[in-house]
Amino acid sequence: MTKLLPDFLIIGAGKSGTTSLDNYLKQHEAIYMSPVKEPNFFAYDKIDIQSLDKDALQHYKESVTDLETYKSLFNDSKPNQLLGETSNTYLVIDGTAEVIKDYIPNTKIIAIIRQPTKRLYSRYLHLARENELPSQDFSEVLDKSSIWWVRNDLVKEGFYYKNLKRYFDVFPKENIKVLLHEDLKRNSKSVLSEVFEFLGVGDIETIDDSIEYNKSGFIKNKFYDRTFGHNSIFKKAAKALIPNRLYTKVKSVNWLQKMVNDLQNSNLKRPELDHNLYRKITEEVYLDDIKNLEKLINRDLSSWK
Repeated sequence: MTKLLPDFLIIGAGKSGTTSLDNYLKQHEAIYMSPVKEPNFFAYDKIDIQSLDKDALQHYKESVTDLETYKSLFNDSKPNQLLGETSNTYLVIDGTAEVIKDYIPNTKIIAIIRQPTKRLYSRYLHLARENELPSQDFSEVLDKSSIWWVRNDLVKEGFYYKNLKRYFDVFPKENIKVLLHEDLKRNSKSVLSEVFEFLGVGDIETIDDSIEYNKSGFIKNKFYDRTFGHNSIFKKAAKALIPNRLYTKVKSVNWLQKMVNDLQNSNLKRPELDHNLYRKITEEVYLDDIKNLEKLINRDLSSWK
């Protein structure tokens, strides 16, 4: 009998390595990751739809909000595999930790986080890639009346202490694993060994970490992007013509994914964040939260300050 609810969840933060981590875990034969990344089921299970703004409502409509549909994401798993999924909304939407506790009280929680100003700038570049910038000028994040402070995926997502404290209040600390983006970039094998130990599965000899997932930046050539980009006509056509299960299998072929990613990434430019603005955002927006986070996860985050 196949289990139908996850044994562990990757709860974010966005632009911190969740896509990479999700893809690395798929390489372990004892683990089955949901083929749909970011189903967001637990974040929206008890939410008041009337409270959602236009963008959040669209995101809700794109998510998996029916329990049976959510369970079906794990139908292809083998009986002895651990089940997992990744949804960045779980980190930031209030009440999600309690919903998860109600459904799967013994589940394990994995969060991967990144210096919050760098994460926010990466989110800005991601939205530039998608032609969905909240504002053209990144310095507007300092304006607390701006949209940057309204949407969950922008400034709010970087308050890691506030967001993670909800989970530490609900789950035993031995059920929570907090990873740092820079550690995953520096030594993915070491970090993954920690994750496998946390999940109770054996280590594996090799992990293919050659693909740079979900890179962000401004589009250099818009025609090239429409042809080969993240939302290209070929990608949309393939999704429309190929059955979902087959499309997911094709998409998971590493050499093909690497080739496509390299093509897409070559058409992106990533301007450096002004150092003075970086310091200003870190000090005025995130510093107090970083200090509290150090105590919560018992880790020196001096390099973040």
